[in-house]
Amino acid sequence: MTQNNPKFKAADVGAYFKKTLVKFDNLLTQGNTSELTAIRQKVRDELKEYRDQGILGVAFVGQYSAGKSTIISAMTGRRDIRIDADIATDKTTNYDGNGIKLIDTPGLFTDRQDHDEITYDAINKSDLLVFCLTYMLFDSLTAENFKKLAYEKGYRWKMMLVINKMSDEAGEEEQKIANYRKSLADALKPYSLDEFPICFIDAKDYCEGIDDKDDFLTEISRFLTFIDALNQFVERRGSLARFDTPVRIALSCIDDAQLSFTRNSSEDSTFFEVLTRLSRTVRKERDRLGIKVKNIALEMSSGVASEGNTLAAAVGSDQNFEMLNKQAELNVKKHYEKAEKKLQEAVNVAVEDIQQEVEEVLEGNLVKSFVACLDKNQNISAQNPDSGMDVERIKSQVDWLGRIGETAGVKLTTLATRGFANTAGQGFLRSMDVAGSGLHQGVLAVGKFVGFKFKPWQAVGVAKNIGNAAKFLGPALAIVSVGVDIVQMQQEHERERQMADIRRDITSQFQSIAKDLENQIELQLWEFEQQVYGEIEEQIAAARQKEEEAISSSNTWVKQLADIRKDFDVIIQYITKATANPNT
Repeated sequence: MTQNNPKFKAADVGAYFKKTLVKFDNLLTQGNTSELTAIRQKVRDELKEYRDQGILGVAFVGQYSAGKSTIISAMTGRRDIRIDADIATDKTTNYDGNGIKLIDTPGLFTDRQDHDEITYDAINKSDLLVFCLTYMLFDSLTAENFKKLAYEKGYRWKMMLVINKMSDEAGEEEQKIANYRKSLADALKPYSLDEFPICFIDAKDYCEGIDDKDDFLTEISRFLTFIDALNQFVERRGSLARFDTPVRIALSCIDDAQLSFTRNSSEDSTFFEVLTRLSRTVRKERDRLGIKVKNIALEMSSGVASEGNTLAAAVGSDQNFEMLNKQAELNVKKHYEKAEKKLQEAVNVAVEDIQQEVEEVLEGNLVKSFVACLDKNQNISAQNPDSGMDVERIKSQVDWLGRIGETAGVKLTTLATRGFANTAGQGFLRSMDVAGSGLHQGVLAVGKFVGFKFKPWQAVGVAKNIGNAAKFLGPALAIVSVGVDIVQMQQEHERERQMADIRRDITSQFQSIAKDLENQIELQLWEFEQQVYGEIEEQIAAARQKEEEAISSSNTWVKQLADIRKDFDVIIQYITKATANPNT
């Protein structure tokens, strides 16, 4: 048990948490507003609810339609849990799982912001997490958010990874798992997949196997290996999680309090709202491009797999197999080149769209009223030096908006260097100074903005795999091509089996080639997203952090709150460090 581990001082952790919680409670009391009183009550209620439940909570999170509800149905034996191919869960639901609270959550990373908020709230209050994916594995958005959850928010040691719906993709199980592991490892770079317990299952097969008393389905579902892995995970991490989760609950209320404390200035509030709108805009455009790219990749993948089916069907026929194999290689190349063209068009349009969307935010009424308010306050400050107006900080806010716009390819007026007077009526943006005059023409050549090009066929490096697709067929095809007489009749069954194996191997290899190409597209999409959306998001995050620091330095309440947050973070870091000990 962790409590008996001499390197983990449980009593000290508990005392330090209690002391920090009292400081937080006192600060909220001193604030003496209805909003802070509500936050004070919230933290008390949520911590009491957590203590009262008395059992470990395991939240099932991840993509929508990854089978989270089906996994819980398989674990509990309940068949009344709503399961759907579309988004089936729109709230958290708790189930009893043999002494553990199983928490079903809405899917993450959809266009439903409310679903993400519900799920992240459940994550804060859960002891351990089971992150669920399908055999489609990570797309670029899911991989990025998984990394943020695991590493930036520090949940890595509380997470296990489950790949569900294994039977939805054809192929030998062991080979599929090997391919999946490689793809997952590539998606998580520079981090290591080995840091997470991982299981490959099919919960639907398990449910059907149990219901129909079909031992074969139950066995191939691999679900019992997941149960064993989850039990071991709970046993190994559960004790530390019971210390960690209350801190996460308190930290979520710290976030609420910080918002309340920073609402004391209309300029600050408006500036943060502009940043929030920009963040939502970037996320919306990122998601839109991700869906486009995924559809293009799936269309290409289907075409590549069909080439394998065509080639496999020729095994045992009198067709020229070598010629067919060469034709398949050419066709796969055409499928990729067709996808490459569509992908390039998609990213070109994406660059144009993000520029236009950012421009709309910065030309919107919110920013115009912000600038007008700054003009007014600057005049007040000039007339009354004791007004408390921090002109330099306001200039910094405008500068940040300028940097964000320029990062998106939108050129802004340098308001901070020429003063604010009369700017509201002139508009926040200067006319686009791009070739051909006008945004639309200027950004169609994506290279002028980011220089991003999808890799051509020669660079993806899978042609050799196609060329080797029939390499192993020589001896078997030689046997197949021999005429069958009466003496050889007893060998006909064996030949049929050989041909079936060959067809399956060809089909599986082309599916693997299709998956490799999909992964290459995903990696290239990730590079594009980092180059465009990632840089804009970094500027937004930096602006937010800088402004929060500025507020903290001038606002006693926020400074005290920041100190309390640091104390809670110390506990999180101490617990995380304890997970490195093999005895925990």
